[in-house]
Order: sequence, then structure tokens, then C-alpha cells
Amino acid sequence: MSVTQVIWGVLALAVLLLVGLALRAERRHFAARGKAAAWLWLRLASLPIGLLAAGAVVLPARAVSGPEALAAFYLLMFSLGPLVYFGLHWLAGRMATPALSAGESAAIGGSGLLLVILPALLAGMASPWVHQLGLGAQQAQRGLAAETPPAHRIQDRGRFILPDIGEVLAEHWQAPPGVKVERIEWELGGQYLQIGDSTGSILCRDGEDFHVFRPAAEPAPRWRMYWRDAAGSLHRSDWTSAPVEATTPAVTLAPLWAQDGFAFPVRIPRDFVGVERRWATGKVLQSSPLDGQTFPAATDTCLASPYRNSDAESVVTGVAIRMWLRGAKRMGLASFSRPSE
Repeated sequence: MSVTQVIWGVLALAVLLLVGLALRAERRHFAARGKAAAWLWLRLASLPIGLLAAGAVVLPARAVSGPEALAAFYLLMFSLGPLVYFGLHWLAGRMATPALSAGESAAIGGSGLLLVILPALLAGMASPWVHQLGLGAQQAQRGLAAETPPAHRIQDRGRFILPDIGEVLAEHWQAPPGVKVERIEWELGGQYLQIGDSTGSILCRDGEDFHVFRPAAEPAPRWRMYWRDAAGSLHRSDWTSAPVEATTPAVTLAPLWAQDGFAFPVRIPRDFVGVERRWATGKVLQSSPLDGQTFPAATDTCLASPYRNSDAESVVTGVAIRMWLRGAKRMGLASFSRPSE
């Protein structure tokens, strides 16, 4: 359980306690008038009444199509919704024993709304503060993490040649069972910046495994990883990527084409890749590989391997890899086209 979840849990318990105290005070108020049983009856009836009032707003609004649906929703929320809500409270209050007056029924209905609306408003106001507290607590935890050698092992390492980009190095870091990575950072300009589960980095994440894809001409990157072992203990590992031995031959990196897509021999950060699709009408579109795909989990930032086109009406006719070359101060572009049959 994360620190943020613990904070929200404590706040939720505090809200439940305050709600309980408010309900107790309301009951004592009605008990002093000899109407405790009627209060309980109407308070229990508030839940189905609230559901009926919500249905009176949502169902007619859904029957309206187009942009008018939102206008219909707001109109019903401030007209039919309150009428149904407080009208049913009045009716249920008259059925109680002893009967409740219209003012008492309205007070019970209004307090029920406040018990729902006020916690929601307070949660929205508290959200930025909880986020900052969570970040501060996580930073404090990372400061106490035990420094240990990396748990991941280099599963594969290779040298590849890309047109217009040149030589690139690829690595696969394989996580042992039970390891959970919380954060990984890359040293740039003397500062460690979080990457791996974000966009635009030379490293992509596949669950607890990581794949590096970087220009060989650039200095070996230095990494810092925060991870937990199977027992839940937090560790910190600092290391520098080892160079690929010169005896390892560099091979041309090209996609292996299939009828519905392609595959590269190594995993590549998804944000480096653009896909070209062509339709029978002659339309050609270059876009992100995620277009038309199910959005992946936050711990999946690599290009799918193999990549499958989910649009049955189009054909993947090309793929391109874009990488910023810091030494040359330009964007490198390696383009591949599907071979003609």
C-alpha cells in the first residue's frame, strides 16, 4: 500500500467519524421530539430516494443525443432532480410513524445531500495537499533506502546499425522474481531525472523488465533505481551501463514484416516509433503506433513485439524510428518500407 493510499485511508476514516457524529446529533434532535423512529425510517429511505432522483436526471438526459445531452443533464439536475428528491422525502415523511412535517422531511433530505456533497468537495480541495505529502513521504523513504547492487541482470546486449542514425546499443534488463521497481532515474547534467515510465527516454519498461535503446556515440548512461525485494524492503542501486564489447559485430536493424504488422529483434521505446498505414482508397496516414490500439498499462512503454495492426481496413506500409542525436544536435530518422510483393 502506497503512502498516498494510507493518507487517503486516514482521511476517509476521519470523514466517516464526523458523519457518524453528525448523524448521532441529528438523531438526538429528533429523539427529543419523540420522532426517533420516524427519523430512522426516513434516513434509511434516503438511499433509494437518492437513486430514484439520480435516475430521473440521468435516464432522460441519456435519451438526448448530441451536444444537447449535457444541457439536458444540467437542466434536469436543477429542476426534476430536486423535485423528485425532496418530493419523495416529503411523501416518505408523511408515511412515517409519527408523521414528519414537510420542514422536517426537507431538513433530513438536505442533510443527507450535505453528507455526500461536502466530503466530495473536501476531497477535491485536499487532493493537491495529499499528493504533496505523498511525494514528500516517498522522498524520505528513498533517502533511507539501503544501497545494494542492481537486482536486474543483463539478459541481452547488442550493437545495431540504423540508417541516418548510425550505431545504436540495445540492452535488456531482466528482473528476478519478486522484484518491484518503484522508480528509475537517468543522470543528465549532474542531476538524476525520473524516466522509464514516462515518454521520450532511451529506456522503456515492460512490467518489471527494462530495455535500453541508445546511440552508441553518446557517453554510457548512469542509472539509479529504487526497487523492492520479495520481502518489501526498499533498495537503491547506482550503476553505469557497461560498454558493448568491440568484438560483438554490429548488425543492420530492420523490421521483420508480417501480413498484419512487423517485429524488431529488440524492444524499442514506443515514443521513438511512427507507423505508416495505407487504405484501399489511397489514403496514407503516419501516426503513433498506439492509434487504434488498446491503451497499455503505465508499466508498458515499449513498442509491442510483434506489432499488430488492429485496423482491418488498412495495411502497415512503413515504420520509422526517430532519435535525438546529441552529438550531431539533430533528429535522426531511420525509415523502413514494406517490400512490394
